[in-house]
Amino acid sequence: MQAMTNKLLSSLILTLALLATNVWAQGYTEVESSLARINPDLSALSVEETPMFGIYDVVLNTGDRIYMSADGEFFFAGTMYQNSFGAALVNLTELSATKARAAAMQSPAAQQTWVFAAQGEKKATITVFTDVDCFYCQKLHAEMAAINALGIEVRYLAFPRAGLGSASYQVLVDSWCAETPNEFLTEAKARSHNKQAPQASPELCDNPVSAHYSLGQQMGVTGTPAIILDSGELLPGYLPASELAKRLGIL
Repeated sequence: MQAMTNKLLSSLILTLALLATNVWAQGYTEVESSLARINPDLSALSVEETPMFGIYDVVLNTGDRIYMSADGEFFFAGTMYQNSFGAALVNLTELSATKARAAAMQSPAAQQTWVFAAQGEKKATITVFTDVDCFYCQKLHAEMAAINALGIEVRYLAFPRAGLGSASYQVLVDSWCAETPNEFLTEAKARSHNKQAPQASPELCDNPVSAHYSLGQQMGVTGTPAIILDSGELLPGYLPASELAKRLGIL
């Protein structure tokens, strides 16, 4: 009797699992179809359930995030909060974005960076999407010695705001391919700040600049500098060295 009960229970669990898989597959297809009706160029990078029944968290190939019903008929853009009784208000949108950024920082493209090492003991690491002709990128870079002295390692990813093939894109490619990439990048930012012509281009090499740019777009980066912490938290814009250290819990 017990064996029969266990067999029936196992069969029921398997049936429910298959039904859940079919519902999910159908829901995902309908979400994709809905996106195609909005714009044929739209697609989903990820689709995940939210705590709100029947509503999915959809990250688009544009880097934007929307929320959509399982049948794809309804969607909305904005911030979703969870306001549970007896608990603190939770920003589910930022929570999901933070998790996605932390995962993206483990991708192959994110591992190829310009590294400005911490002086002495490394206490924290930040990853920064940067451009050469961005004023606040130049301002942040001017504090590199102070940032490194606080034990913070800075890892740069390229994000030419003018797009692929632009003049700033080419300078970032040149910086990667240079014999001394960090020095070339530092000089490039200084020259751009002082309205000087860029350095002569070194021989072209395989480089991750396009991959960095695509990664930034997928993560929703729209401006530079965009500072990503190991946790996936995004600190948009420039921060002085001391304020950055405070945000990292060093000071």
